[in-house]
Amino acid sequence: MRLTRFLLPAVLALSCTACMSIYRMPAGTPSASLRVPPGATTWICADGPAQILPREKDGRARIPAGQRITVGANFSSSDGYMNYFCSAGVSLLPDQDARYYQDFETEGNMCSALVYRETDDTRVGLAFEPTMGRSGPGCTR
Repeated sequence: MRLTRFLLPAVLALSCTACMSIYRMPAGTPSASLRVPPGATTWICADGPAQILPREKDGRARIPAGQRITVGANFSSSDGYMNYFCSAGVSLLPDQDARYYQDFETEGNMCSALVYRETDDTRVGLAFEPTMGRSGPGCTR
């Protein structure tokens, strides 16, 4: 029973991304950096279908700059009685060499994705980034 509590959410998360390929940014494309949330499967839509967005060892991923993209995350968990699954995305237009932070929040059965720009502000270190709901071009998810 204990194994099921942890195995089922993992299987749900993998099954929802099983058809996705791994995103590879084209060579020579201007890029930005995105710190992705731990414990979630992060995906991207950049002029095509949704693809898994791989992260580096430092928890960051390279994303294309200068074009509207959609980034999101699939999250699953279990409290032993209920299994929860949520997927949320947000569309943004990253600037070249900028650093971003993707936040993924869950509350009850609802979830949302937000993206902030990392700044040199010593107090907070984040600034609000203008984003749109999940509607990037080419995102056929």
